[in-house]
Amino acid sequence: MNHFSGTVFSGEFDVPGEVFYLTQVKTLSTQSTLSGKQLLQLSSYLEKQSDSCTITVNDQLPVLLKKEEVEQLQDDLDSILKSLH
Repeated sequence: MNHFSGTVFSGEFDVPGEVFYLTQVKTLSTQSTLSGKQLLQLSSYLEKQSDSCTITVNDQLPVLLKKEEVEQLQDDLDSILKSLH
């Protein structure tokens, strides 16, 4: 597996399975699996945001992303999606 360390997201790629194993959001540790479809949906959602937004880590911990961090996460997702395809 290939490691990815972005500004907001960090984790590992499973290219054959088109899956991203998310291990960190900002400074918070997590263990989540995101499919290519889920990554595309998140990317699409973020494109529509004009300001800050909140994402949930581990289905219980809300994390506020400022506008700059939303843009950084969008860049992270673009890199992850390119690596999966």
